[in-house]
Amino acid sequence: MKILKYYFILLLLIAVGSIANAQSQCEVKNTYFKAGENLTYNLYYKYGLLYIKAGSSTLSVVNENYQGTPVYKATLAANLTGVAKSIHTLSDTLQSYLTPSVVPLAYSKDDHQSDKYYTERATFTYKDGKVIARNISTGNGKLRYDTTHVANRCTYDMVSIIYYARTLDYSKMKKGDKATVSGLVGRRLKTMEVIYQGIETVKANDDREYYCIKLSLMMDDDAFSNKEEAMKIYLTNDANRIPVRIDSKLKVGSTRVILKGYEGLKN
Repeated sequence: MKILKYYFILLLLIAVGSIANAQSQCEVKNTYFKAGENLTYNLYYKYGLLYIKAGSSTLSVVNENYQGTPVYKATLAANLTGVAKSIHTLSDTLQSYLTPSVVPLAYSKDDHQSDKYYTERATFTYKDGKVIARNISTGNGKLRYDTTHVANRCTYDMVSIIYYARTLDYSKMKKGDKATVSGLVGRRLKTMEVIYQGIETVKANDDREYYCIKLSLMMDDDAFSNKEEAMKIYLTNDANRIPVRIDSKLKVGSTRVILKGYEGLKN
């Protein structure tokens, strides 16, 4: 019995070790943000060729506990107001649970659209150098899909990818250089490329101009061939790498968030 007990403990240690090794492959050095950071934005929706003010958005980080592990909970929340709200009711809350070294562990999305309510609940587990990403979605309480993907490289959701992009070393990059990861987008696992596009001055809604690192987030389509620009991100070229502006493409139209204020910065 003792031999069986020791054998079981050995297998458990090996399993825990393989998970830790797989997870450690995706760890990055984070000196740019911490718990307590809270960023506020004005939200714009593009109608035709014009961006119209449509509401507000926040991007915040707090300390949290996920299955006994101290983590960061990053929350992206958006709400429409005014004329935009009368046209289309929208209230999105996206949350990512990630380690301080920016390894995603879980993700959730709650999407209120008029009389419809959609949810996503995703988990990221690490084993044998691979990432296992599972995503379960419901619509008005009914199952939409339950998918599981296995990736050979680090995998991010639509919130954690922003924080990952903040940690990359752009000092030695030339325009067009990129970092390639996997992205969990709904029921699909797609190849994502964070492409460095140089430095650009961006005016924020706090009446200040910022020298920003300009990034394009490219995403492969379902056939993993033709690439589509899913997002543009402008980060302050300083020790905080604050997202000053984020342009996102939707199925219909596109959105833009522009920095309004900030507090709780790490540097």
